[in-house]
Amino acid sequence: MKRSYLIFGFLLLSRLLQAEEVPKTLLLTWEGDPCTTMTAQWLRGPGLGDRPEEGTGEVVKWKEVQAADWKTLKTSASDFPDPEKLGMPRWGLVRARWHDLKPDTEYLFKIGDSSEQGFRTAPEKLGAGVTFVEGGDVDVLKSSAQILKVGAQEDPLFMSVGGDLAYANGHDVAREIAFWEQWSEVARAPDGRIIPFVAGIGNHEVKGGYVQEGATFAQMKERAPFFYALFGGLYRKEEPVALDFGDYLSLLLMDSGHILPIPSQTAWLKKNLEMRKSVPWVFASWHVPAYPSFRTWKHQKEIVQAREEWVPVLEASQVTAVFNHHDHNLQRVETEGKAGRKIPFLGNGALGVEARPQQCPESKELSKAFSQSDYVNVVQLRADGVTVRSLGPKGEELDRLEVKERAAR
Repeated sequence: MKRSYLIFGFLLLSRLLQAEEVPKTLLLTWEGDPCTTMTAQWLRGPGLGDRPEEGTGEVVKWKEVQAADWKTLKTSASDFPDPEKLGMPRWGLVRARWHDLKPDTEYLFKIGDSSEQGFRTAPEKLGAGVTFVEGGDVDVLKSSAQILKVGAQEDPLFMSVGGDLAYANGHDVAREIAFWEQWSEVARAPDGRIIPFVAGIGNHEVKGGYVQEGATFAQMKERAPFFYALFGGLYRKEEPVALDFGDYLSLLLMDSGHILPIPSQTAWLKKNLEMRKSVPWVFASWHVPAYPSFRTWKHQKEIVQAREEWVPVLEASQVTAVFNHHDHNLQRVETEGKAGRKIPFLGNGALGVEARPQQCPESKELSKAFSQSDYVNVVQLRADGVTVRSLGPKGEELDRLEVKERAAR
């Protein structure tokens, strides 16, 4: 009997401690307008606290920072993919969604009896300026945590990561969970608020890495189960994503042949660039680079297709710059401008992975900067220009790009 009481007491204490703790995998992201929405999500299961019972969620209280009274938000819970258990999920995903928030406003929230957490919505107007950070190819390493911290200390509105997040390859759930535990620890601005995560897709999110011949969109999504469980609310359609921040910034998040074939996205890119001619700052982002640094120009068809399909469209547009990844080093090139303007391509993804040398002869001819180093791009937007600083693991500046004036619209 005494042992039963001890076990019961231990279980009760465990539940109480869970209620007071911030979830280890807490992640903020956007599924809609960054000025008026926010989504929080976290995992429950072995090592992460008890899963909510079916049909129930966890209690989230929230308010504006200056408000006196707390409001209650309903959460939802669903199974999180667990491919190595043959479809028998051990973990659940809990999600809280906020709508109709105020732009450029700070909010507090609590999950159960956890400590207060904070976030800030995006401003509708550029005002005095906005900073975001960007990179790709992360992994679960000490070097990954270090370079992510460098980005977080720049007080960004958000971090955009262009694919190859956990290197879970669509099946390794333990590695996927470890990645979000790592992110949750470092995703804090200097004032303590949580930095939202904007995800792009890379080959290491997908079983097999790339589009399978003859596969449907639904079939390909099943090959990237973690990515679509976490970010399917943003990537809802069989097309890329345009994420708009007020009237000053647009991110065009492309898929370099992982779920969607590259040629199928060219018309979308042209249309969405045209629709955003009045937006001062427009960036495109995808994973496999059009201008590789470690690989060659013809190493894989995705490299060739991105360069042949998308670069002419971008050169004919008013896009500010392009982010690429995949080759694991810092390389900035300027396109040849054969279809119009010369465009800066900022790459090629090293947010923690071991950096590789520059050995692509064609890209070297167009190269404006290179460093065999991990780096994070710090993008500072102003009304009169953009500054992109590429910072190394110790916060040292490895490269700087200044875009002084907008091209004429």
